[in-house]
Amino acid sequence: MYVKVQNKREVILGTKIHVAVDKTGLPISIMASPANEHDSTKFIDVLENISELVDDDLIREIISVYADKGYDAAYIRDYLRSHGIDCCIPYKRNSRNVAQNRNQKNYGKTRFVVERFFAWLKCGLHRTAVRYERNCDNYLGFVYLACVMMYWRVLG
Repeated sequence: MYVKVQNKREVILGTKIHVAVDKTGLPISIMASPANEHDSTKFIDVLENISELVDDDLIREIISVYADKGYDAAYIRDYLRSHGIDCCIPYKRNSRNVAQNRNQKNYGKTRFVVERFFAWLKCGLHRTAVRYERNCDNYLGFVYLACVMMYWRVLG
């Protein structure tokens, strides 16, 4: 991680990959953002990107969304509720609206699928483990290539 100090503010140089995966761990939607943005700011963009890539029948099959505590925000829960999607996002300790979620007991099993995707991504291609490309589009090209290799390995 590289840290550059600018005007007494800490700026982290790097890239984050935001991904939505299906129940088998294969990617459906991938986006990249700067490392100094919070993950929850791209949550809705990733879900909207799914609707651009697949047909409406597959979107209607989305029943629930599992995410980690970083995505505990009221606007995310409202967005999912308005689209009829059940959310399994653990509440933060300092959250004001702490309620029991009935899907919490399966959280560890389903969250593992996302972590397995990132393990496949980092171990599959050397170029995706560390970003060597200056241009984000070139880096995303290598990420997409790794995803094609995942689909080929699982479905082929």
